[in-house]
Amino acid sequence: MLIARDVSIEAGIRTLLAPASFSIHPGDRIGLVGPNGAGKTSLLRALAGESAPAAGTIARSGTIGYLSQEADLARLDDSRITALERILTARDIGDLERRMEDTRFEMEEAAGEARNRLIRRFSRLEDEFTARGGYVAIAEAKRFADALGITAAELDQAVVTMSGGQRRRVELARILFAETDVLLLDEPTNHLDLDAKAWLMQFLGDYKGGLLVVSHDLPLLDTSITSVLALGEGEMEAYKGNYSHYLAERSRRREQRLRERKHQDEKIARLEAGIRRFKGSTEKMAKRARSWETRVTRLKAQRVEIARARRNVAVRFPQPPPSGRTPLEATGLAKAFDHNVVFVDVDVDLDRGERMIIMGLNGAGKTTLLRILAGVERPDLGEVDHGLRVSIGYYAQEHEKIRAGTTVLELMREASTEPDRELRAVLGHFLLADKVDQDAGTLSGGEKTKLALAQLVVGRHNVLLLDEPTNNLDPQAKSALLDALVQYEGTLVIVSHDSAFVEQLVPDRAIIMPEGEAVFFEESMLELVALA
Repeated sequence: MLIARDVSIEAGIRTLLAPASFSIHPGDRIGLVGPNGAGKTSLLRALAGESAPAAGTIARSGTIGYLSQEADLARLDDSRITALERILTARDIGDLERRMEDTRFEMEEAAGEARNRLIRRFSRLEDEFTARGGYVAIAEAKRFADALGITAAELDQAVVTMSGGQRRRVELARILFAETDVLLLDEPTNHLDLDAKAWLMQFLGDYKGGLLVVSHDLPLLDTSITSVLALGEGEMEAYKGNYSHYLAERSRRREQRLRERKHQDEKIARLEAGIRRFKGSTEKMAKRARSWETRVTRLKAQRVEIARARRNVAVRFPQPPPSGRTPLEATGLAKAFDHNVVFVDVDVDLDRGERMIIMGLNGAGKTTLLRILAGVERPDLGEVDHGLRVSIGYYAQEHEKIRAGTTVLELMREASTEPDRELRAVLGHFLLADKVDQDAGTLSGGEKTKLALAQLVVGRHNVLLLDEPTNNLDPQAKSALLDALVQYEGTLVIVSHDSAFVEQLVPDRAIIMPEGEAVFFEESMLELVALA
């Protein structure tokens, strides 16, 4: 159970949430909704105990499982830990399994009596592991991993060598594998394929504890939740029913408020007209007019507040100077992490103005290939050549260039030499004008996405490499990004699992990973996009 009493959330000098109270009980399945920057992620952090609210109290009982928008590697105590070991840490047997593996490793290096002592230690640890249901738990952990698209090879891979999407699936598996009483999930469907999403929806629908979920995945919100908490303009409003019911009820409440406000304004207007008419007449009528003034003041204080119409994100990529005919070419690329060979002998050649999508199942090496093309990572074999007059802009799904301890405006200055006036104007188009002096590390996932896109805009690049650019964006911002990319005349390489987004972008060619086969893009490939 989780109870929040008069909780308020602030970011810098901004109040994201005025004092609000709510609770999460067993069986509750609540969707937390609101535009990017409304405070959803900040509220979840406070509920999970990872930050303190500006005011109010949060009471927790039982085990809380919290999935943040980003898989934070800084939390890993052991850089050698594999994906399976990371999942097992959700239960007590995780540490015991780690000690068994360390002992097994020491046994391979030891000899004589030292080895005998290690054998006896391993035997004791294994007996305890078995007695506590360790092997059954391993089998269960593997089932969770498989359901979320984590392969057997990935389970044996060190977490520090994984892509952001792989790490996040591991973290989701770990949290769901834990025996929790409350789940706080921030965008849990990011990086999941269709099968994994379907399994997750079924899991959340059957979950007996309390659930609070933030997601821009509308089917998830419709099928897995029974009530909604809506954040916006610093206020929280509760709704019964699923997301579709919330949208209809929100519209109905707004229409009701508009009618009430119109009635109040008309009444105030009539009284003010009377005041103007009689204030300078007889003493009796002037006295009545003064009483009306008091009534008008009271009515104005009681007027129904109407939320301002939301401003929209406006994205426009300035048309860049043209590059050479072949802006980017790569030959014989290969990459492996330890014993996990990601891909071998992959070639890439881009034509100026071309739109290319990198496709493949989870773990096929899409993000790794994009990072190599961007020069962020080195291939084990092969070469990448940039053509004449090429300027590459890289959007990383994990927002690696957005560093804590640096303000939003400082990061914009790193991306462009334009004067601050221009940089602030671009931030305004992304609805970040009031965050120019805010620590970028405190932004929500959606706000970090907008900041990263704003950096690309001011960079005036003629080649864009985009890794899951629609993750964490609300529907309006996603639509604005799509319109901007459709009009962009430079060269584009994209990784995306958003089939609707890709369909409207209309790529020219695709590279199918891990084989690296280059083919012309066809509409029938959209199914593979969704599966990725």
